[in-house]
Amino acid sequence: MEYLMYHNPKKLKDILYYKKFHNNINWKDPKDLNEKINWLSFNTDTSLWTKCADKYRVREYIKECGCEEILVQLYGVWEKAENIDFDALPNKFVLKTNHGCGGIIIVRDKSVIDRESIIKRLQRNLDTPFGWELAEPHYLNIKPCIICEELLEDGAHAHPVDYKVWCFNGEPCYIWTTSDRVIETHELNGNLFDTEWHRLNHFMSEKFRNNVDVAKPKNLKGMLDYAKRLSQPFPQVRCDLYEIQGKIYFGELTFTSRAGLIGDYTQEALRIMGDKITLPLATK
Repeated sequence: MEYLMYHNPKKLKDILYYKKFHNNINWKDPKDLNEKINWLSFNTDTSLWTKCADKYRVREYIKECGCEEILVQLYGVWEKAENIDFDALPNKFVLKTNHGCGGIIIVRDKSVIDRESIIKRLQRNLDTPFGWELAEPHYLNIKPCIICEELLEDGAHAHPVDYKVWCFNGEPCYIWTTSDRVIETHELNGNLFDTEWHRLNHFMSEKFRNNVDVAKPKNLKGMLDYAKRLSQPFPQVRCDLYEIQGKIYFGELTFTSRAGLIGDYTQEALRIMGDKITLPLATK
């Protein structure tokens, strides 16, 4: 498996996909959402994916789209963890590496943190390549760094509700919400809605169905408008947003959701969502 990680990531993806779903990716005629995510990953130019998956450089893209007002405040950027100037930071903030998934450190009171422990953890994350293990090659060209951003708090949750807008061919189609998230254990409640905020519980796999109430965003229309603007160049992308007291904030753009191994939805739902994606001609 390690050999495939570095020398044949497409074959690795085949193995991971079969292990998850007990069937093969239809590379010649992909149908469902997972197949089309993987087809795009290996058959098209993903250089803009790389820029937009970079949690630091994506800020350039957001500004280019005229959406700078939804960016979370940036406090600092460092290439080495030892260079973080904690004294210059506010009392609350978020630290994370820019080149992968996870690795987020939330600081709610700077006076009680173990700085050395945080430095070691962030440097370890910085030195760990992302993209090899689950065959997501667009991550591999991201130059790693550490960023520090404003901590978003809504006063009701430990972590604000994440509104993940699925966009297909530049059109917002669904909103996947994650709530009650526990950063350390990756536990959360996921739900799916259409753009009119009708709950699509039948789209969720039985294992992931729940009755958790998720409030409709006060500015749902604004969220959908931003998602539409940011998704224009892409056949498919997930635009993750937050809403704090009616104000919209940008989270991230995700191109290989669950590494193209999404099990949260039923197979029928994956097919319906896949049907909304028009694939371009292969470029590689």
